[in-house]
Amino acid sequence: MIHSIVIGLTLAVTTGSEFTSLLTAIIFHQLFEGLSLGIRIASLPSQSDSPDEEQGGAEGGKKKGSGMWMSFLKPTLAFLFAVTNPVGIVIGILPTNDALTPLPSSPSTPQTAHTKLIQGLMSAISSGMLIYAACVEMLAGDFVMDQLLWRSGVWKQALAVVSLLVGVAGMSMVG
Repeated sequence: MIHSIVIGLTLAVTTGSEFTSLLTAIIFHQLFEGLSLGIRIASLPSQSDSPDEEQGGAEGGKKKGSGMWMSFLKPTLAFLFAVTNPVGIVIGILPTNDALTPLPSSPSTPQTAHTKLIQGLMSAISSGMLIYAACVEMLAGDFVMDQLLWRSGVWKQALAVVSLLVGVAGMSMVG
């Protein structure tokens, strides 16, 4: 979610033709990230999935309390995903002196070195966070920790690696 705030900050300081291409990329990025997170959030256990909930006693009460907490978790995660990018945009717009002026309509409008520095820093931070999340969290979860992939045949494992490489090649061509 911090990544979405950084993306919003980057979008807030971008102008001209870079703004249009970045906005298009962010729209598709958020679409697919939302689908991915939606699947992960939907797969979280719900309140009715807890087998200990029906037992009495103090432990049953604790489980019921955790079940109530779980019922708020899914909407909370969905809400946080929906608001982090706009929050980043607002945070990026507020400190600028020209926050209330419209974006420049021509790409020939000069940008200050300060604005370019902020753009570069936000892009670098966002890229670093994406690389970390992709390599450490997603790939490790899908390739190293997935028991189903471990037990599958060599061809299925090879197909998974080839699919990953095709995706990397496709994304490198896009941008």
